[in-house]
Amino acid sequence: MYEHILKSLQASHAEPYPPSFRVEADGDAWRVFDGRRQLAKFYPLFLDIWALSPFEPDIKANPEPPGEVVDLHTVHNTFLNFGIQGWPRNWKTGSVRWIWEKKNGQELVAIISLDAEEGETASWRLTVGYDSTRGQYTWRIRLDARKMDPDGFEGFNLMTAGAVEDRPEKRRWTHCIWENPDGQLRRIVHSNALFQCTDYAGMRDGGGPWRGRNLPYPRAWIAYAAHPVFNPALIIHKTNVPLRAATCSALFDEHIVFSNAGQDNLGEDGYFHFHMDLEFVSLPAALAREILNRAADPVKPKKWWNERVALPFRMEAVNSFEQAVDPWLPEDCPIITLPHDGEGTVAWTDEEAHSGKRSLRLRQEKPERLAVFPTGAVCKVKPNSRCRFSAWVKTQAVNGAARLELASYAYTYNNIRLRAQSRGLRDTTDWTLLTVEFDSGNSAYVMPYFVLEGTGTAWFDDACLAKSL
Repeated sequence: MYEHILKSLQASHAEPYPPSFRVEADGDAWRVFDGRRQLAKFYPLFLDIWALSPFEPDIKANPEPPGEVVDLHTVHNTFLNFGIQGWPRNWKTGSVRWIWEKKNGQELVAIISLDAEEGETASWRLTVGYDSTRGQYTWRIRLDARKMDPDGFEGFNLMTAGAVEDRPEKRRWTHCIWENPDGQLRRIVHSNALFQCTDYAGMRDGGGPWRGRNLPYPRAWIAYAAHPVFNPALIIHKTNVPLRAATCSALFDEHIVFSNAGQDNLGEDGYFHFHMDLEFVSLPAALAREILNRAADPVKPKKWWNERVALPFRMEAVNSFEQAVDPWLPEDCPIITLPHDGEGTVAWTDEEAHSGKRSLRLRQEKPERLAVFPTGAVCKVKPNSRCRFSAWVKTQAVNGAARLELASYAYTYNNIRLRAQSRGLRDTTDWTLLTVEFDSGNSAYVMPYFVLEGTGTAWFDDACLAKSL
């Protein structure tokens, strides 16, 4: 399949074209141009690329300009991320340097490097060029690293800005696809219900193999698929150590991870050496469809050790919590994960409902804060959007308050920037409509919370998160 992919990238006829590349500094980042056309923006450890050919229009998952907060959903299209997970601890105290060897002309070359105190090093050589046989720009990275220990590490990521949109009509990709070492084509559906409500998350007993897979050696590829025009892929032309790929539990990130090295990778300098030569491309739509149709889904295991209910939470809609999500279907919204048994502090229950037969219940006997929020595909808005979150709430013997909250955040759920809350309900009350509004500020995500502070029971139903008029 490696050769088949390379052949498919060849244009039907050669396209001679003399690029005129240049880079311009932009704070701590660089903008890449071909003549007057902007192709990409490079941050110290991230590459945001949206131009693949001088003859085709830009491809952007997010047509809005990036905000001040650099985030996966405020960038244009696809991040190539120099991964840091699994690096030696002392590497994280080192300084990252970016040096342009060629800043203009028909080729750009940059060296991103990191040196640690014990002599360990890592460098990524980035080359931007033009391939006349493809009629496309080329984005190529060569990674060289030296480590004290033979443990593998995350050398690179493919991050996709449109993979976790909160509305299905905006979703750009439905699957990750790859090739096993035995040549079998495989795929994993984009479903946080699968990753968060089954063992595919790999969270049982501190980790698990479900999200990971071995790749062919010494050549491999990993890609996203199910878009009519753009299907981002990493083509690994060569590696001196076998690789693993792993899907991020948030689904927008494919880790490319070196496996453990052995004695044959121990250099004369006493360091273990890791090398990889890879390229960022877009799979032609016909090839992406072919691979996706030929690829097999993961085999369902005989038993789940960690199975939960996934309730959909859709923006601009009333969520009555009547039906759970099928984890084997592509995800089309954020989800709320709950225990199957209907017990515990948080439950999906049929004991009370404002409409239909079911609701979301929070109950606790200790005077603490209990908050439930949807995860997975994010609740995404344009920066500085006025948002309204409402739900019907019923309480029983609440000593404290049951309320709704809204927060804006950057990149991760715990990076809260702004927060607002509704009034609280105490004691025992019948179904009451609660509402909270706020401006999202310079953030592209908003998070609704169902909150019980103190002891007692609260039921939540018919919840809606929308941009207010």
